[in-house]
Amino acid sequence: MSFTTPGSVPSAMPRPVREVGGHAAHNLSDFAGETSFVVDLDPPVRVWGAGRIEAGVVRFHEKDHEHGGKDIRVWTIRDEGLRQFVAEQASQF
Repeated sequence: MSFTTPGSVPSAMPRPVREVGGHAAHNLSDFAGETSFVVDLDPPVRVWGAGRIEAGVVRFHEKDHEHGGKDIRVWTIRDEGLRQFVAEQASQF
């Protein structure tokens, strides 16, 4: 069975995070475990998956929410201070 990957997302371009788990993010631990967050793109993109904190950033593994949880891409989420968080697609080679 195949499926179409969700729309493309530019890699290595930090984008503001609008919300995580349905609320404003307060700290990196909000992104840990299974959750979703919204990236400020045009149009905004909801990312589903699971994150873990590593060396002061979150590595978030995006999963296909509608087709059995297949891996899609990896994101890096950073705290920019003053409750401002950015996410960027991490290029994986």
